[in-house]
Amino acid sequence: MSRRGAPGPPDGREPRLAEFPLGSAAAAPPARDALRSAPMSLRAMAATADLAAVMLGISLPIVSAAAIAGRWPTPRGLAWSVLFAVTFSFGSTVAALFLFGRTPGMTLAGLALRADATGRHPTFGQAAARWLGTALCAATLGLPLLLGGEERSTPADRFSGRPLVEEE
Repeated sequence: MSRRGAPGPPDGREPRLAEFPLGSAAAAPPARDALRSAPMSLRAMAATADLAAVMLGISLPIVSAAAIAGRWPTPRGLAWSVLFAVTFSFGSTVAALFLFGRTPGMTLAGLALRADATGRHPTFGQAAARWLGTALCAATLGLPLLLGGEERSTPADRFSGRPLVEEE
């Protein structure tokens, strides 16, 4: 019995494991002209979602400890919390970009990093450079974005060499 138009292998033949598409590395990257650069509104949404996740991961233990102990942390303890927040942000962002090619905020906003010629995820160095560009932009309160306008790339795009694009 023939299955016309049905997806999958021809009748009587099981697909080999190597024939299954297992992610972006198996698929050819889309043409560069087909991808649109991500607008600043979507970039801001992705950055806000990622920042909210980091802040939740930091503030929840602090507030819980304060509720249990009955006293708030000292200024020195809060300074250590800020240092931990920066380290936590770096680790979570770089790991997500290196392993999955996007952060949770990018996924929620429908953004992805532009694929290179091989279609692979960014290297560890590119992911770290992207985090550094975002951190520098946040530290200057977005001044590079105001000077660059809507069409220019962000410091994170320039540092990593891989701009954000909207997914199709």
